[in-house]
Amino acid sequence: MKALFLTLAMTFFCAAPASAQLNAFTMSADWNHQDGLFNAFRANAPHYWNWLKSQNSPMLSPMGIVVGDPHIQNFGDVQLASGGREFALNDIDDGGPQAPLAGDLIRYAAGNQVSPFAISTKDIFQAYLQGLQGKAVAEPEILQEALSHSDADYFKRQSKYLTKMTDQNRFSAKAKLTPISQAPASVQELYEKSRSAFEASMSGYQILDVGYRTKLSGGSQGLPRFWYLIQRNQERYIVEFKLQTQAATSFYLYQGEPAQRFPYIEQVYRPAHNAYGPYKIVTTEGGAFLMRARLNPYLDFDPEEVDSNGSLDDGKKMSLYIANRLGLWHGGQSASTTLLQVLNFNDFDSLVKNYVNLMTKENN
Repeated sequence: MKALFLTLAMTFFCAAPASAQLNAFTMSADWNHQDGLFNAFRANAPHYWNWLKSQNSPMLSPMGIVVGDPHIQNFGDVQLASGGREFALNDIDDGGPQAPLAGDLIRYAAGNQVSPFAISTKDIFQAYLQGLQGKAVAEPEILQEALSHSDADYFKRQSKYLTKMTDQNRFSAKAKLTPISQAPASVQELYEKSRSAFEASMSGYQILDVGYRTKLSGGSQGLPRFWYLIQRNQERYIVEFKLQTQAATSFYLYQGEPAQRFPYIEQVYRPAHNAYGPYKIVTTEGGAFLMRARLNPYLDFDPEEVDSNGSLDDGKKMSLYIANRLGLWHGGQSASTTLLQVLNFNDFDSLVKNYVNLMTKENN
């Protein structure tokens, strides 16, 4: 199990920064209304952690390194630089080194209840508890299949993705990007402040094209993402720089700036070996960005496509598996012994139902 340095994290991140960078892209704990309750759940991680701060339960005392926004679309197969794939966390945006471990579990279960893959809170609790005790469940067949593909198959898949998203040395219309020159003034200003640091992080690569996009729903809604098409010899990437703002878990307790908290989250929830392609925090004059290669994984459980691709049963099995993996990840942390002593199904079930009821009310 990876060695954790939570004690240092608790000391280092115990106070808010003396000065916080202000820009046009900030997070709020106010409810963000969305079409569909699962989309609303994804768009409201700050709301959840702010709500959790007002709840009372002994389960919330054990603190550790948390995902912050665990749900079925935030985990997947991650290609390793050395070959093969591991199941791991995709997004580190909302995680932090000092938040209630049980907060991850409660949020995960609440999201599952409003997704098409809803399974009983009792089953989620039991799968998580097994993981917390160091007992792993079997990998679902769909995960086994995703991890069993050869590296050649994986890179063939990426080549098809690049062909779809590009037209020779430019992004294609399917990339759904907006030229920087057509972006709002706030986005253009952010880009100009960040551009030199972006380009320095891609040293040795030829920049072929650039554009930006934002997500209109779900997690990270409204935050700019700058896309670059880059190449060196025969190696070509689509690289994304995704703006990082205050972590959702900071609405419970301050978690540190992105470059500070990232190593803690990465150590627990990302692959033990280097992932294929860049994946790091780049700090710029305009703010901090997560730099990562845009790749096409095998696992994708989009709730809006569950009826068309017949993945409902697979999604339910993966939901239980993720609950167990979350327990395993938490179980490797020093606070897990205390959490085992205070973990209580009735409290857990009540908190999940209370937050689901609150989400339903807020989103109507």
